[in-house]
Amino acid sequence: MKNLLLLAVFLFLAQAAQSQKTTPLNRHFYEISKKDIDQKVYTMTESKLASKEMLYLVFDNQNRRIKQIKVSYNEAEKFNQELTDTYDSAGNLISQTLLNLDNRKSLTLYFDKGIKKGQVTKHAPERYEIWREGRGEPYELAYDDFRPSLTMEELNGIFAKNLTYPMNARRARITGTVYLALLISENGELLQYEVANSYSIDKSLAEEAVRVIQKYKGPYKPALDANGQPTKTWLYLPVRFSLG
Repeated sequence: MKNLLLLAVFLFLAQAAQSQKTTPLNRHFYEISKKDIDQKVYTMTESKLASKEMLYLVFDNQNRRIKQIKVSYNEAEKFNQELTDTYDSAGNLISQTLLNLDNRKSLTLYFDKGIKKGQVTKHAPERYEIWREGRGEPYELAYDDFRPSLTMEELNGIFAKNLTYPMNARRARITGTVYLALLISENGELLQYEVANSYSIDKSLAEEAVRVIQKYKGPYKPALDANGQPTKTWLYLPVRFSLG
């Protein structure tokens, strides 16, 4: 009986291990090719729980948990949701985000040493309600000032005037979204740019998106930390290529 029990436990663990998917990620949390393993900064494991929830865990190269994402159905409010926790290298909670996957509205809480320091509620694509500890009443902006931003009207104009669909991609009916990673300084200067999802996007689409963003000289608004101070961080800009 004891041997049978041990065998059952072993088979269960083996099945669980087989059902878990592991993916190497770059510093922007996008998948990379296994042949580009030198670019690996994080590893993501994907598991389907008994409750039918999906659980994604992200670890750095020192095997420290950096991010946890759980996708499930909110029975009480009747919507599909994504819960994301992020941590620093010491394991301290940085932020918690509840995203409604049906209408894309979200609530993000920001922490410092376990104490809530800020909150951002996304009501619509250009309507954010923001609160910081010690900053008085919440205020509304057309962007989330915890993240870098830019003047969308001017940027859209630059892409509308300059973006062209690469001919080979058009002929092959290749579509997709290029995610540009732009490193914005505390002073709102563009320090660096690269394609965050280069592994999963057509090379010609990526090159065209980079060519156009090089024409944009700013201004950029730097991100503000939980204390309202400018901080250097990445801005992720989607550039969509679609065919009618």
